[in-house]
Amino acid sequence: MSKSSNFFKTVVLGVILFGFNNILSAQNDTEFKAKKNSFKISPTAFIASTFALSYERYVGESVTLQLTGGLMAASKNSGSNTYYNGTNYVTYSDKDKASGGLVDLSLKYYFLKGKSVMSGLYAGPYARYSKNSFEINGYTTTGIATYTQTKYSITSYEGGAVFGWQWVAGNAFVIDMYVGGGLKVSNNTAPPTYDRDNRSFSLLESQDYTGITPKAGFRLGFVF
Repeated sequence: MSKSSNFFKTVVLGVILFGFNNILSAQNDTEFKAKKNSFKISPTAFIASTFALSYERYVGESVTLQLTGGLMAASKNSGSNTYYNGTNYVTYSDKDKASGGLVDLSLKYYFLKGKSVMSGLYAGPYARYSKNSFEINGYTTTGIATYTQTKYSITSYEGGAVFGWQWVAGNAFVIDMYVGGGLKVSNNTAPPTYDRDNRSFSLLESQDYTGITPKAGFRLGFVF
């Protein structure tokens, strides 16, 4: 009788512990899935002298909205250059400057979800606006040489689609990798006399084209 009683108690205790463990697991899953916001930075944007910060919000039905803002700033010593102005040799030394910003809005649909509501494979459209301004120093090479400073801007509008994978680690950190592309339309206000073959910021100033553009990179951040 005692052995049966002990066996019964062991079974009951096991059932209780199993149920308690399931309750804790369900609570942990609920807490894990409850985090519907994230902040991320884009290390790949540093290549273009840009700091980009993204905010993503889960809006329901496997869909999130992501807003990205970026600030670009760069300067470069234009060097010590000497030219003849018809009377004297003139030497100038100054810094070329670049500055600007961007806004990017994307809709992400998670069609193969991970454990978190903001993880898994996703795809969706995006729209992007950017404007960069430049101050480039130089001198004219035709007629009497004179010092010049060219100020102009590049404004771009872009739209397309991306496909990516996002992973939430430990209910805290997030990694977002994506590829895609779209169509970009740009407007360059540089004067016709500006020498585009001798650009000071080759990567930044070469973004003045209109046509198909690729989009790829990764972001790192945290969920909350």
